[in-house]
Amino acid sequence: MNAHSLERIAGLIGEAGRIQMLSALLDGRSYTASELAMVAGASAQTASSHLAKLLSGGLVTSQRSGRQRLFRLKNADVAAAIEALGALAGNPETPAMPELRFARTCYDHLAGVLAIALRDGMLKRDLFRSRGNEFVVTSPGERFLRKLDIDAADLRRLRRAFARKCLDWTERHHHIGGAVGAALLSHLMEMKWLARMRGTRAVRLTHDGERGLERVFGIHCERLRGLPSLPR
Repeated sequence: MNAHSLERIAGLIGEAGRIQMLSALLDGRSYTASELAMVAGASAQTASSHLAKLLSGGLVTSQRSGRQRLFRLKNADVAAAIEALGALAGNPETPAMPELRFARTCYDHLAGVLAIALRDGMLKRDLFRSRGNEFVVTSPGERFLRKLDIDAADLRRLRRAFARKCLDWTERHHHIGGAVGAALLSHLMEMKWLARMRGTRAVRLTHDGERGLERVFGIHCERLRGLPSLPR
């Protein structure tokens, strides 16, 4: 572990405007500099300076779309780091919005109460096992994923973590990240069991989703909504 590199990254993330921008980008989408300036409550010039530093620090990437330049997080590693920092910095006086705590995106995978319930169900049925910094998909787990049109073998060939543990900001437990987490969220969205909510990372559970999650994953969503907030 290089102390100077850590100091540099901590300096980038530690500035209020930049952390607001990075937090907005946790939904996995791309935003213009103007949109991120509004998020950070900064002038166009200040926002441009922030983004230049984040680009040079390797935390975000950018691409042209017509006349606009769009910015997004570099990869899931950056998202996991920010989510983990959120878990460490939790404040009991400013609890998360109920919708955000219940279900939200963490880059390209699911986070929140629903994500932890999904993980618990997988572990209880021995579809996944916990090992070090990863979740291991068992043989029954691979067969289960195939029923969801998710091929574990294909995911292992991707150039990213397979089923990384990602520390959940609100729940302070690890939800399923990596390629498997992304595939699960994609499946839930394609089935229209979850739907994005405008202007927030929160995702809405649909009526079909509530029935589907109970039938396929054994998750009783109504019980989850009544869970108390964790002490911090």
